[in-house]
Amino acid sequence: IETKSLSLDHTSTIEASTAGTGDAGSISIPDAEEVSLNRNSSISTAVNPGAVGNGGNVDIKTRSLTLTNDSEITSSTAGDGDAGNITLRAEQVTIQGESQVSATTSRVTNTDRGKGGNIKIIEANRFEATDGGNVRTTTEGTEQAGNITLEVRDDITLAGTGSGLFANTTRDSSGDGGNIFVDPRTVTIRDGAKIAVDSQGQGKGGSITLEAGTLTLNNKAELSAETASNQGGDITLTIDELLFLRRNSKISTTAGTAQAGGDGGNITINAPFIIGIRQEDSDITANAFEGSGGNITITTQGIIGLEFRENLTPLSDITASSEFGVDGTVNINAPQIDPSQGLSELPTDVIDVSQLIEKNLCAAGEGSEFIATGRGGLPISPNETLSPNATWDDWRITEQPQTRIRKRRSRSRQHQLQTNQPQTNNPKPKQIVEAQGWVIAPNGEVILTAHPVIVTPKGTWLHQVDCPMLQKTLGSGVGNRESGVGSR
Repeated sequence: IETKSLSLDHTSTIEASTAGTGDAGSISIPDAEEVSLNRNSSISTAVNPGAVGNGGNVDIKTRSLTLTNDSEITSSTAGDGDAGNITLRAEQVTIQGESQVSATTSRVTNTDRGKGGNIKIIEANRFEATDGGNVRTTTEGTEQAGNITLEVRDDITLAGTGSGLFANTTRDSSGDGGNIFVDPRTVTIRDGAKIAVDSQGQGKGGSITLEAGTLTLNNKAELSAETASNQGGDITLTIDELLFLRRNSKISTTAGTAQAGGDGGNITINAPFIIGIRQEDSDITANAFEGSGGNITITTQGIIGLEFRENLTPLSDITASSEFGVDGTVNINAPQIDPSQGLSELPTDVIDVSQLIEKNLCAAGEGSEFIATGRGGLPISPNETLSPNATWDDWRITEQPQTRIRKRRSRSRQHQLQTNQPQTNNPKPKQIVEAQGWVIAPNGEVILTAHPVIVTPKGTWLHQVDCPMLQKTLGSGVGNRESGVGSR
C-alpha cells in the first residue's frame, strides 16, 4: 500500500489470510507520513483454522503510528504453521486503549503446531503503550512464543493494567516463553504495566534483556520471567545511571507459581545505584516452590531501601529462597575503590632548609639578596619564642572618613582667611623635637640628638645590617637608639 497517510476507523480492516493449503500473503506500507487505526480497526495476516501454511508478514514504515480503542496489527495462525513476523519502523509509536500489536499462535486441534511470530519495532524515538495497549507474541501450542525487539532511541513508557510487552505461553501450552530485548535511554513502567516472558503452561520462561540509562518501576509494575511448573526465565539489566523501584513493584524469575517444580531463574543487574523505599514492598526475587532458588547477581555502587532477606516480608526484599528445595544465592558486588588511584607520586627527597640559610649576615650582605615584602615582613614561627625587642606597625589600610576630609577643607579655608588678615608680630613658639638618636660625649655623658646618627627606615623594624657603619660606630663609641627603641 503506497500512501502518505493511512487512516482506518470504525472496524475497518486490511487482511491477507489463507484458509487452505499455502502461506498467507504479506502486507507492506513502505513510506507513509502517518498510519492510524481507531475503534476496532485492524491490519492482519492469518492462517485460519484447518489451513496448512505460515502466516504472512506485516511491514510498515511511517513517521507516526497510532493505534487506539481496541485496534490491532496482527499476524496469527490457528492452523498448522508459524505466525508471520511484524516489523514497524516509526519515529513515534503509540498504542492506547487495549489496542495491540501481536504475533500469536493458537491450537485448535492436537495436531496444530506453530511458532509465534517475531515483532520488531525499530528506528523509533519514542514508544508508548498505555491504558491496556500492548505488544505480545503468545503461543498456545507446543512451540516457543515469538521474540520482541524494541530499538528505541529515547523513551519507552508502559502505563496501566494490561499494558506492556508480553512473550508468554498460555496455561495449556507446553512451549517456552519468548525473549524480549529493549535498549532506550529511559524506561518507565507504572500503574500495573509489565514486561513479561512468563510460561503459564509446562514450558520454561523466556528471557528479558534491558539496556537503558534509567529504569523506573512504579505502582505494581513488573519485570517477570516466572513459570508455573518449569524453570524460571532470566532477566538481565544493564543500567547506566539509576534503577528505581516504587510502591509494590517487582523484578521476578520465580518458578513453581502453581506450587509445582522448577528452579528459579537468574537475575543479573548492573547499575550504579539501585533505590527503593523500605516500607513499599518492592522486591527482587528468584524464588522457587519445590525446586532450587535462582541466582541473583548485582553489581552496583550502592543499594538504598532494599535488603537481602531469607524470605519475603512486607518490606522491600532481595530473595532467592525455595519453599521445599535448596535456596539460591544472592551476590552483591560493590567495586572496591582505592583512594590512592589517580594520585601523583611526590618526590621522597627531603631538603634540609637549614643549609639554605647563611649564618654570617655580613657575608650574606655582600652576595645576592632575598627581600620578603608585605605586611610587616615574614611572620614569626609558632615554634619560636617572642623577642623582647619585637615591635608592631599598623599596616592596616582604611578609607579616609568624610569627616576627616571635611576637617582638612575647613582648615584650608581658615588658613586662607588668616593669610588675608594683617599679620602680627607674635613670637613663634619654640617647637619641641622628640629625640631621634643619642651620642656619648668624651666624659661619658649621653647626649640626645634631634636627628638619628644612623637613619632608621620608618615603617618597619626589619632592616639590612650595615657592617662597615656598625664597625665604625663601635670603634668611635657612637650608637643609636635602634637597639632599644622601635620606629614609631
